[in-house]
Amino acid sequence: MRETDARGRAELPHEDVCAGEHGTRARCLPESWMWDVFHPDGSLRDIRVLDTTRGEWIAVLDRLRAVADETEVEHPYPQLDPAHPAFTDLFRLWVDDPEGEASAFSFRARFGAVWFFALPCFEEEIEFSVWPEDVLNGAGVAAVLRFLVEIATASERRALLTGEIVRYDPEMPTLISYDPVTGLTSHI
Repeated sequence: MRETDARGRAELPHEDVCAGEHGTRARCLPESWMWDVFHPDGSLRDIRVLDTTRGEWIAVLDRLRAVADETEVEHPYPQLDPAHPAFTDLFRLWVDDPEGEASAFSFRARFGAVWFFALPCFEEEIEFSVWPEDVLNGAGVAAVLRFLVEIATASERRALLTGEIVRYDPEMPTLISYDPVTGLTSHI
């Protein structure tokens, strides 16, 4: 189990390792090469968790609401609290309502200076996006790594950073990942 700080955020240890292309292991927090992953090329970077359920989505959003520096929710449902709806109710309306998928909701979380945003499309895949130009330095990379740890910890599944795609494609390389079972951060 991960150590947490006073706000309940997972501590990211300095001993996390990554496997290099030849199987070597090295420190992986945040390294200068990681900035290259965020080189602004006009496309977003996606952070995703695969094979999820509604319960895992709710656990991730609840955790982010508790540990992020700031969060925002926008939704079209007048019967819910406009700023802080219960995520169980939000998903019930979005998924169970026949017109729910047409009237999507959005969620944003800020870690440091970096905003992560979700426009949920599929229950079975948690997906957040981040603008590469928001990841300007080591502090931005550290925010992305913390976000990976938080959503992996909440979902109890591996979190992946990839290029922007609508649905996960195994042919798309994973740029950085975090596995909450092993506690390891890896990269290509």
